[in-house]
Amino acid sequence: MALLNKLSDMAKNIGDKTSETVETAKLNSKISSEKNAIDGIYRKMGEHCYQQYKSGVSLPEGAAAFCAEIDKHNAAIDEANAEIERIKAQALAASAIAAGGVVCTSCSHANSPGIKFCQECGAKLEAQLEKPAPASGGGVCPSCGKALTPGNKFCQECGAKVEAPAKRLCSCGAEIVPGVKFCNECGSKIE
Repeated sequence: MALLNKLSDMAKNIGDKTSETVETAKLNSKISSEKNAIDGIYRKMGEHCYQQYKSGVSLPEGAAAFCAEIDKHNAAIDEANAEIERIKAQALAASAIAAGGVVCTSCSHANSPGIKFCQECGAKLEAQLEKPAPASGGGVCPSCGKALTPGNKFCQECGAKVEAPAKRLCSCGAEIVPGVKFCNECGSKIE
């Protein structure tokens, strides 16, 4: 019987301790909840104080120093955002140029190939600095620098009249094909 009494006492002690643990956990949760509420109020109070500072209200020295620190961090954020935008614009411009597009000199917007006016600001787009390579034997327009289609008498881009280039002849009288180093007829070196 003593064993049963002892087991009964142990079960009661375990039940009491479990009850204590549950109550303690509830109270700790309540404390945590109250601390979170206080943190939220501190945040609101700080935001209110900062708004007062921004509107020119004189604040106590310590509060003004905290607000000045916030201004420094906001300036750093603005600089970082501006750098992000610059990097994105640079990458976009590079991809537009790689795809044959043009970057607007007025607003730096990357425009699609073939566009004559900026899609962002409407400014007339300047021709790219590099002249395009001649299209297989067609040459380049002397007016606008665009590649010409072989046999055309007028530029398909600007409409300028295109003179047929004079044919080069070898000393043997054969026509010299552009880009070759030796005559196809006599084998003479082309200079």
